[in-house]
Amino acid sequence: MEKMLQALSVDSRAGLYFTHFCVQSGNQLWENAVYFWTDLRHYHELFYQDGMDPYRVQREAQLLYSTYLYTSARRSIGVDEEIRRKVYNRLMPAFEELFDEVEEHTLNILLQPWTLLVSRDEESFQKVTTNDKLLQLSLKYFVSFLLINQLIIAALSGLMSVSPNSWSSASPNYQGYRLGSLLRHRHEIGHFMSFLQNQDASVHLTCWLDLEQYRRTPQRDKAVKQERSSHIATKYLNRKYFFGPDSPASTEQQNDIMHLAGGLERLKLECLSNVVVVEIQDIVRHHIEKTWLPQFLSTAEFTERQKHKPKVDVPIFVTFIAEGLWMSSSKEILLFRQILLNPVTCLQFQHFVSLKGDFLENDMLFWLEVQRYKDLCHSHSDEATIQQKISTIINCFINSSMPPSLQIDIPPEQAQHILEKRHKLGPYIFREAQMSVFSELLKVWPEFQELSSSVEEKTQWYNKYKRQQ
Repeated sequence: MEKMLQALSVDSRAGLYFTHFCVQSGNQLWENAVYFWTDLRHYHELFYQDGMDPYRVQREAQLLYSTYLYTSARRSIGVDEEIRRKVYNRLMPAFEELFDEVEEHTLNILLQPWTLLVSRDEESFQKVTTNDKLLQLSLKYFVSFLLINQLIIAALSGLMSVSPNSWSSASPNYQGYRLGSLLRHRHEIGHFMSFLQNQDASVHLTCWLDLEQYRRTPQRDKAVKQERSSHIATKYLNRKYFFGPDSPASTEQQNDIMHLAGGLERLKLECLSNVVVVEIQDIVRHHIEKTWLPQFLSTAEFTERQKHKPKVDVPIFVTFIAEGLWMSSSKEILLFRQILLNPVTCLQFQHFVSLKGDFLENDMLFWLEVQRYKDLCHSHSDEATIQQKISTIINCFINSSMPPSLQIDIPPEQAQHILEKRHKLGPYIFREAQMSVFSELLKVWPEFQELSSSVEEKTQWYNKYKRQQ
């Protein structure tokens, strides 16, 4: 299963190798399942972008539901009535874990074509005959990892054929890096800007940063917002950059932005809408990550700076959890959420983290309380009840009367942001904080799994021993 997930994560860069296999198989269910997984990945990405747009999240959730979960839908993936009803009841507001059970159902479907594809390629390699026993041994070892290697090689080859500015030159340690990863290490932003200036390409990063500054400007500061909007329109949204031949956007994307904004004149005269800003940011960010970031990460200067930084061990199923990034969902993450929501296993995990010290136990309790807050939002409780729940969570974990005031593993600026927004009711007030503590808990999850397996083995051995007596 994990190898299949790795293959799915690089499929778009490998010429959609696995997707085409599912489509060409003639099995409609396989085709629908692989398209659902791709669309679900885009849905998850929305939660890890700066300034998440609730309207866009809601629209995408409803689109996924209507496209894949209806029995009569053209791309139905055969979800049973109970799961479909659960998703429907939690559709408004939509959270990241909304489609967890549907994703698990989908991965079980995709395991069938994946197994068939691997088996087919194994048979192809078994037809290769050679008297060289060493080569035979190498081939046997290679077959077990065949398909994922094919996908990665195809991905790198595809990138290499497009331009020398490819991820193929970057170290494997940084293949998952994105712009958000760089923003987390602020000392690298200056280096990246200098690198772009030397390439005469700094306009891309300054555009993204100016858009980010504009998007974070409070609505109440109308004069400042208008000034920044005019600056962006004059400097970037013109024929010399975004709407020109050297634009990071394709002609189709340029036309879409123009249509979304209501024409070039409105772009110049009116404040940019958040929808337009987010779309332009996505286009510019994608261009930076595809064209310039790989080159920067492969420079000798960047590599040398990383040698003097401490390495952090992160579970293999965690990619990056940060602003502007998407955390790839896998069986491990789905299982971990189930563990936290199951009263029995949750209690076991709570006891485990309580022995680790620090704020891990508080992190887990906070995560659970936020889940209960989400349930309140789904039940459409009155505002007073929801506000009381928000206050309880804040007073217990974020602004505690007992020192220290911050009782969970989140950055102080994130806590301050929650305190400033506490009276603005909304289902996503704890979104970033919950993501942060979830990442901390994930780091100790493999250790808990290993301990649980060890205890279970010893228990089975003891029971067997007692029966023999």
